[in-house]
Amino acid sequence: MSHPDIARYASHSRWSDPGGYRHLLAALPATPAVLPEIIGGLVLHPFVAAPGSGASDASLRSVRELVAAILAKDPRPLGLPRQPSDRVVGICRQYALLACSVLRQHGLPARLRVGFADYFTPDFWEDHWVCEYHDGSAWRLLDAELTPEVGARFGIAFDPADVPHDRFLTSGSAWQALRGGAHDPARFGVSFLRLAGLWFAAAGLPRDLAALAMEETMPWDYWGAARGFRPDAPLPPEWLARLDSLADDLAGDQPPDSILAAHPWAALTPSVLSFPMGQPIEVSLDRW
Repeated sequence: MSHPDIARYASHSRWSDPGGYRHLLAALPATPAVLPEIIGGLVLHPFVAAPGSGASDASLRSVRELVAAILAKDPRPLGLPRQPSDRVVGICRQYALLACSVLRQHGLPARLRVGFADYFTPDFWEDHWVCEYHDGSAWRLLDAELTPEVGARFGIAFDPADVPHDRFLTSGSAWQALRGGAHDPARFGVSFLRLAGLWFAAAGLPRDLAALAMEETMPWDYWGAARGFRPDAPLPPEWLARLDSLADDLAGDQPPDSILAAHPWAALTPSVLSFPMGQPIEVSLDRW
């Protein structure tokens, strides 16, 4: 990827733009290694939150909405950790988007990546989103969810600001591994929802492409052909070749404009079929 293609990620997307809160993010350190602890003091994963607390927070799409929700609970500067009850409830996408927004606010190239992590559930690759940043020489994976406490809980020894690429597979690499027989599709998905399979991995490909195009959607958004991907319907054979080609381009880190030109069927649409609470709703993205 050329320098102009990398530099584009130093600017905000409509989702990462903090709007009137830019000064608050600018006050945070642009150091990937410390962002998990900072963001972990603002966001709490639903698995450790009190039942029913802040369930709607996890559906907030933009950083502006996230920061507003954080400040509504506790108006102090963002660098100060909150009590668990005063944190917003957020999933991996919220952790990653906040980290991405902080880095972009400081002019550092950062983007979201959609894929699967093997470090949360034994013998299972969980659907997961991370922040990928460019350190001047290479892209590195930052998992902002891996605070020291979380890392200790899951026995994680690697650096959260440099996640090994064999512990987190981007959607393209995961698809290649599954199609090549290196992994079992039944071990890729969301374990606690018992959602897994090749169809699930296929739906991650357009989401990762959208993230590379700086359209950071939600993990439960479906559009285009992916609207038809579901556990009770095998992937149509004619689509496998298209998905193989898209995965190869994603894994090869080609510029997103080139990938979209080659695969226009995967482009994000103005509205998406979304499952924020497990029930399908149609969501227009035009209001953001």
